[in-house]
Parts: sequence; C-alpha cells; structure tokens
Amino acid sequence: MSKSLRDQLMGAGLATKQQALKAKTKTKKNKQQARKSGEMTEQEKRRIELEKNKQAQIEKDRDLNRQLEDERKAKALEAQVRQLIEMNAVSRIGGEVEYKFVVDKKIKKIYVTDDQLNKLGRGLLAVGVLGEDFAIIPSQVAAKISERMPEAVVAQEVEAGDLTEEEKDWYADFEIPDDLMW
Repeated sequence: MSKSLRDQLMGAGLATKQQALKAKTKTKKNKQQARKSGEMTEQEKRRIELEKNKQAQIEKDRDLNRQLEDERKAKALEAQVRQLIEMNAVSRIGGEVEYKFVVDKKIKKIYVTDDQLNKLGRGLLAVGVLGEDFAIIPSQVAAKISERMPEAVVAQEVEAGDLTEEEKDWYADFEIPDDLMW
C-alpha cells in the first residue's frame, strides 16, 4: 500500500513531523467549524453538484428515450395504416366520373366508376390518403383506420341509417332527380 502524501514528504525530508501534525489539525478544525456553522466543505459541495448533474442527465435521457419511443410508435402506426389502405384499396381503373371532396380546405377530385360513386355516396366506400395520392377503401376498413389515425380517412359519407327520424322526414321533402350529377 502506498504512503500518504504527508508520509512521503516527511520521508523525503521536505516536511517535519510538527508541520505534518499542524496541517492535519488545521484541516480538522476547518471541517469542524464548517459543520458547526452549517457551511459545506468543498468536497460536499462538489458531491452535491455532481448528484444534481447526474439527476439532470438521467431526466434528459428519459425525455430523449420517450421522444424516440413516440417517434417509433408513430412510424409503426403510419406503416399499419399504409398497409391497410394498400391491401384494401379498390381499383379505380376505368373511372370516368369525378368525385370531389375537401382536404385541408381545398377541393380535391378523383375519378371513379358509376358504381363506386354510388357506393361513396351511400357511405359504403370512403377515401383514404396514401402519401400524396388518394385511394378508395371499404367503409369497414376506413373505420379501423380512423381509430388508429383519423387524418388518414379524408372523405366518408354518413350512412342514411345514422340519421334521426326527424332528419329523414325533413330530407324526404327534397327529392333528388336521377339525372343530376354533381
């Protein structure tokens, strides 16, 4: 085991035994006075500061981990929604009729077939966002997507079954001609 600095200085002849005792008692007195007066020694101050820094770093790491976890969950959710839309998208090939809907206060349009337009109007189909493009999806799939990410379903008509009797009676007064195209 190595000697203390005091012992090494005495062994080298750079300090006497009296000087070593005097320095030892002086440091002891300083520590006792600091304790009595409520002051902290430099070592205690450093220890407390290190503990504070350590706690701050732990909290910072937790926040960063939470943020990374939230980003990971958002990406996974987005991938699920994308997969649901891609797997259940109804083909719009041969669509010649415009279907217009509102996205972010802008009117967008897609071309659909007459049958798809009819189903969109009755609420059997809905329009979902797939990147910058739009896809037609069944309303059951749109409901599942809305649970996960509501902004992914941009156009879904309310089914007539969702109207109250009073609303149905009111709408019954207004007949829509068969040849009317929007």
